[in-house]
Amino acid sequence: MKNWKNIQLEITGRRANLLLNRKKVHNALNPRMIEEMHEALAKVAADDKVQFLVISGAGKSFCAGADINWFAEAVNKAKSDNWQEYLRMAELMKVIYQFPKITITAVHRHVLGGANGIVAACDFAVAEHSTAFAFGEIKLGIVPAIITPFLSKRMSTQNLKKLMYSGDRFGAPHAHGVGLVDFLAEDGQLEQVVRELIDGLKTSSPNALRACKQLLLKEGSGELTIENSEYTAAVLAELIHSDEGQEGLRAFLEKRKPDWKKLNVVEN
Repeated sequence: MKNWKNIQLEITGRRANLLLNRKKVHNALNPRMIEEMHEALAKVAADDKVQFLVISGAGKSFCAGADINWFAEAVNKAKSDNWQEYLRMAELMKVIYQFPKITITAVHRHVLGGANGIVAACDFAVAEHSTAFAFGEIKLGIVPAIITPFLSKRMSTQNLKKLMYSGDRFGAPHAHGVGLVDFLAEDGQLEQVVRELIDGLKTSSPNALRACKQLLLKEGSGELTIENSEYTAAVLAELIHSDEGQEGLRAFLEKRKPDWKKLNVVEN
């Protein structure tokens, strides 16, 4: 495994763990960290054995958003150079959102600014009860432009107005209530909740999970509408005739649990 400076990647069986690791600055994002995340995500995407990706943060916080020193240095660089760096951050969020595996963020303590984009871009978000969130960019004279498209997939425009216009912090229960977070964990029980989530998803057909995620991505982008009857019928027909589809149907008729392991030789 490559020895990155700002992140760590561990792959065990069907699960990959991507750990943000700039503990001294609460895992704040900077260009080098963003590039390392791009590299790690490409590696995980290419690993056919991996079905789940969990993104978490080392140290006291999940992520304090973009490194304020990085943004402060912008005045000394050309606008085009700044644009290129911000584009890589936007592309990172897009890669996470469109990632071919099931993605989960496991967050604690602080989730600020751009870190909320990572949370929103993942399929599922788990947060400890004491976690604090904020879109504080407006207090710095800027806006959370890069993460807004991903936040809007999870939250209503009205809730975004209330939280973005004020820039105030809000707790994990509120984040859960507005849809930013899917599951709450007692403090210190984050990993347990993540494991329970993954264990539940493992009972589903791996192939069907991938296909379902792609369907929802196409629907979310407007590529899939009620006019695409031929495509949706083809997807169902393909899955019905697949090994996993046949195993699932036989298991139902035989009143037993499907055995996905015998069709996919992977570790737990």
